[in-house]
Amino acid sequence: MKHIVIIEDDPELLSLLATLLEADGYRVTKLTHLESVETLLNLNADAFIIDEILPVVNGHIICIILKSKPQTKNIPVVLISGDDKLQHVATLCEANAYIRKPFDNYNSVQQVLAETLAA
Repeated sequence: MKHIVIIEDDPELLSLLATLLEADGYRVTKLTHLESVETLLNLNADAFIIDEILPVVNGHIICIILKSKPQTKNIPVVLISGDDKLQHVATLCEANAYIRKPFDNYNSVQQVLAETLAA
C-alpha cells in the first residue's frame, strides 16, 4: 500500500483528499503544516502532496528541502495551489508535478498521482 503524505492547511480540502485517496487504497498521513523536517524524513512516504500557500513555510520551500535530502530526494512531490505562478514555482523547486486548485474533478488528482508514482 503506497503511503501519501498531504500537507494542506485547509481542513476541508485535507479531509476530502485524504478520504478520496484512502478509498483508492492509499495510506494517508495528513498534516496542516510542516512540523519539522525530521518528521517528514521519518514518515517513509511514497509521495508528498503539498499546498503551496501554508501558514509557516510555503510548499516550494518544503519541496526544496525534500529534494535536497538523500532520504527524500527521489520521492515524488506534487504541489497544489490556486496561484497563477504554480507551474513556475513547481519547476524551480523541482516538484514532480503540480495541480491547480480548485480541482475540476478528483480524476485529475488521481491521474497526476498515478503518473507521478509510476515515473
